Amino acid sequence: MKLFSLASGSSGNCYLVQSSAGHNILIDCGLSAKKVQQYLAGFGVQIHQLSAIFLTHDHSDHVSGVGTISQRWGVVVYANSKTLEAARLRWEKLHRVAVEQTDRSGAADSGTVRPPAISKYNLQVLPTGAVIWFGSLQVSSFPVSHDAADTVCYTLRENECQATILTDLGCATNVIFEPLCRSDLIILEANHSLERLQKSRYPYYLKARITSDHGHLSNLQSGKILQEIIERSSPAHLVWLAHLSQESNQPEIAKHEISHQLEMAGIHKFPLHVAQRDKPSLQWNGEPAVYQIPMF
Repeated sequence: MKLFSLASGSSGNCYLVQSSAGHNILIDCGLSAKKVQQYLAGFGVQIHQLSAIFLTHDHSDHVSGVGTISQRWGVVVYANSKTLEAARLRWEKLHRVAVEQTDRSGAADSGTVRPPAISKYNLQVLPTGAVIWFGSLQVSSFPVSHDAADTVCYTLRENECQATILTDLGCATNVIFEPLCRSDLIILEANHSLERLQKSRYPYYLKARITSDHGHLSNLQSGKILQEIIERSSPAHLVWLAHLSQESNQPEIAKHEISHQLEMAGIHKFPLHVAQRDKPSLQWNGEPAVYQIPMF
């Protein structure tokens, strides 16, 4: 199994997972179909070669490109029923807006082409907690606390290697730790620095939403989650920090604040990597994670 971060942030999230048998799946796709095509081509994948897209929830930075891809190339989309319904309504709204904009432009430009009518999406309900297989690649989900229709996160496993993507949640619940403790790769949300968020230009209601139990994880929360994972299992985890806010976080700040939390718990010099917001960055080739205890 291989896993690639194509984008990770409030402007769009998308991860590519490749099985050893050649299955290609996406976890979320908050990028345009054109950009996804471009990014996939960099890894030798054509968009029609996608086996499936899995949705964590219906917010636009996770689903905006999925409707077009499912319509145009027939790619199957998996999610629980509430997420599929909310995402479908969002795609139809995007289509209506595109038609209205084209009609307005067409009044001045007779050469404007109207977007085609919506065709059927290829949607399949995958209940929360269910398991689905693509050859030897296993995909399963678990619920998290976020202000969307019915948010989940995904665990991917092939042979003895496991990865879990944990983003878009406002607090840690007991259900998250079992898959995380067993994972070689953990993609962990580090959305904001509390200090920077409070000083940001965001209005009060948005700050309150972000810091609520249904919002996003702060660096401090992420550090505490990672500390508990290590204390329950071992430090043998590769960790990517993800979904960093452009307004209220920076890669070095996230690494510093999380590392400080770990240092306070006696976990020294734990390596942290940061997925970039708007372009492909990190890659995992399925190797088991190794942590070397610092000598000094």
